Amino acid sequence: MISLLVAESKRFWARRITRFFPLIVAFLMAGGVAIALMVIGTDEGPDFVQDIGGGIEATSILGPVANLLPIMAFVLGASFVGADLKSGMIEQILTWEPRRFRVVAARSVASFTGTAVLASVLAALLVGLLYVLAAVTGSIEGTTTEFWVNALGAVVRTGISVGLFSLIGLGLTLLVNSSTGSIVSFLIYWFVVESFLLSAFLPRIWAWAPVTNAASFASGADVQRIDGSPFRGDFDIIVDHGYLTAGLVLGGWSLLSLGLGSVWFSARDVS
Repeated sequence: MISLLVAESKRFWARRITRFFPLIVAFLMAGGVAIALMVIGTDEGPDFVQDIGGGIEATSILGPVANLLPIMAFVLGASFVGADLKSGMIEQILTWEPRRFRVVAARSVASFTGTAVLASVLAALLVGLLYVLAAVTGSIEGTTTEFWVNALGAVVRTGISVGLFSLIGLGLTLLVNSSTGSIVSFLIYWFVVESFLLSAFLPRIWAWAPVTNAASFASGADVQRIDGSPFRGDFDIIVDHGYLTAGLVLGGWSLLSLGLGSVWFSARDVS
């Protein structure tokens, strides 16, 4: 199992998309900060702690990449299986009857650890870029040891949540037998179902959805939902659950997706 895990990890890091996708995200972050440096005047820029960091209690400094990193992880996880579907190698794996589950397990570990490391590095890079932006154009007062500990925690939690998204992508691809289908389905679900339909019409269900809980866990903020009817103006914003519960919820979604995909993959016949 160890040799299989090492082999799958090498395969993960050897893929071009594993190198290019994070580089594109890093380029976008650096470009955004460079543009901000050009358009923001000195002493008119952000306060690093208050405007960017969100304060000590809820470090939301990673908000600007909240969408890019989960999408990156999902694509990396889905394509980790999808590449075999296109090349025909998946048929060879299916003939490897006794070791199907071990192959899925090894790829899951490689995908989770790889995307978690990439996301943590990118999140730390963003923190550094925003610090430079604030130092040059605004203020970095208040960056105490406690603040940096919270920022480090947000970076680590972001890596974990992004790694879990890669497992969702891997499991869903195994289930639908198509990386393209799983990626398109995920994007439609995220931007149409969860971000619009569930949040507007079914807030109690929205509070337990994967993307919502990923954002809560990464930022260290509570999941808040609408109680009442916003269309009539009679509603309240209430706390549904905390960020640690949100992390467990996201972990549950990843295990559900990976579990269903693994069971289907283990039961598949060679076509």
